[in-house]
Amino acid sequence: MNDSLQKIQAVAIQGEIKEKSFSLIDMITHGGPIGIFVMICLFLLFMITLYIFFERYFTIKKFSNKNSTLLNDVRDLIHDGKINVALDLCKRTHTPESRILYKGIMRIGKPTRDISDAIENTAQLEIFDLEKNVGVLGTISGAAPMLGFLGTVIGMIIAFFATSSENQASAQMLAGGIYTAMANTAAGLIVGLLAYLFYNILVIKIDKLVYSLQVTAIDFLDILNKPITQI
Repeated sequence: MNDSLQKIQAVAIQGEIKEKSFSLIDMITHGGPIGIFVMICLFLLFMITLYIFFERYFTIKKFSNKNSTLLNDVRDLIHDGKINVALDLCKRTHTPESRILYKGIMRIGKPTRDISDAIENTAQLEIFDLEKNVGVLGTISGAAPMLGFLGTVIGMIIAFFATSSENQASAQMLAGGIYTAMANTAAGLIVGLLAYLFYNILVIKIDKLVYSLQVTAIDFLDILNKPITQI
């Protein structure tokens, strides 16, 4: 009799354990309307983070493939007095480097200061274009954890309010509220960490490209020191 009773209890315990098994869907939906709203917001921030990172990453990578012969070709064409050919070459290249060189070539014959200002202004526009939406990742890296913490605080408030309204505090109800609150925190930290990581990766790649553009601008001005008196 005792053995049979123990078997029945064991089966009941196993069934309860299976019912209490971890589920991502339960984690998202168990928090009620507020918990679901927070999770949806975090999911949207996660998708925005992925989109911005991959869109910017491949754009920067495309522009980072520097044409190693462009500056030398422009130098030779300027020395030969083929300004229009040099301009056409820069138009067909479609890179930040070529656009900077194009503005510089357009100013040939003017004071060096004017040429330098034109190159600098163009470089600033190119950098601004490269950094487009990158700052959003920095914002998400700080906002996502705060949103998760907000969901945590609201979840804890709801849990304690629910237990305080009962005649006897329910450990299961309290544990469920804490479970939901911690899930919001974890989700917010994950999204924030990814956004922070992706932001720094893009910043490093942009800094390398900016340095390359600066070198190109300096080399171009050095090239003009000779041919500017010969053209």
